[in-house]
Amino acid sequence: MSNIIPLAPRLKQVKSPATEAEERAALAADLIDLIERVRVVTEQVASLSGPSLQIQQTAQQLLDAGTALERAVETLTENGEWVPF
Repeated sequence: MSNIIPLAPRLKQVKSPATEAEERAALAADLIDLIERVRVVTEQVASLSGPSLQIQQTAQQLLDAGTALERAVETLTENGEWVPF
């Protein structure tokens, strides 16, 4: 599995500031929802029985994913400075 997404050059569509704000807000909301879902899944993994090393590694990988999602939200919102209103 590769974590590289090829981005083909595209012509930028001219969008109104309101449309741009709506798209960013929707993306930020989706990312925040994913962060919450990762947190819930991490709690579920932590409560599993089995080899503790595997559970710890799985939980850590999920925490890392949550951190990456949080960074994506920070980037999208310009470190929390961008607000759509």
